Amino acid sequence: MKRITGICKAAFLLVFMLAACICSTGEALSGYSDITALATKDLSTRNGPSGAYKETGTYRVMGQNIRLLTKSTDSNGVIGVQCDIPANYNMCRLYTGLKRFSISEADLAALPWENPLYYKAKVSKTSKALYGPGGNYGYYSGLTADRGMSVTVIAIESDYAQVEWNARSQSYKICRCWIPLDSIMINN
Repeated sequence: MKRITGICKAAFLLVFMLAACICSTGEALSGYSDITALATKDLSTRNGPSGAYKETGTYRVMGQNIRLLTKSTDSNGVIGVQCDIPANYNMCRLYTGLKRFSISEADLAALPWENPLYYKAKVSKTSKALYGPGGNYGYYSGLTADRGMSVTVIAIESDYAQVEWNARSQSYKICRCWIPLDSIMINN
């Protein structure tokens, strides 16, 4: 009995130490970087990585250091970045062109490529659309993910899912936002 207890304690300690190592890097859990870059222009943004996504406005942040999370390319090979932008009293996680930043080649190489999950899901309860994963991100005005909608899960962070859906009746083709993870059911 003592030997089993000792083995259990050792296994728990090993798991705890491994989790602490992973959490200390941050990247292993989220897949995002902690790279910042100087905005050399104001940022024209969208809520996804190409012109097919909803325009979200221009943010007057020229001269500020902005956290870059991932990079991606559109159908024309233009590199864009997902970034956290300060806006009023909240943050906004949005996409813009890399050309709007001053970034070293080393930082660009270290910036991870966006790696979408592409899980199919249904919205199980209507949720306000957030600009990012958590309470420090603002809400999209008038945008909701409605109960029964089919969505694609792009990313999961903490208790939130980044989802997208076709928005045929809008001026854009695709909408992407964050909603609480407990408001979707992922299909098998």
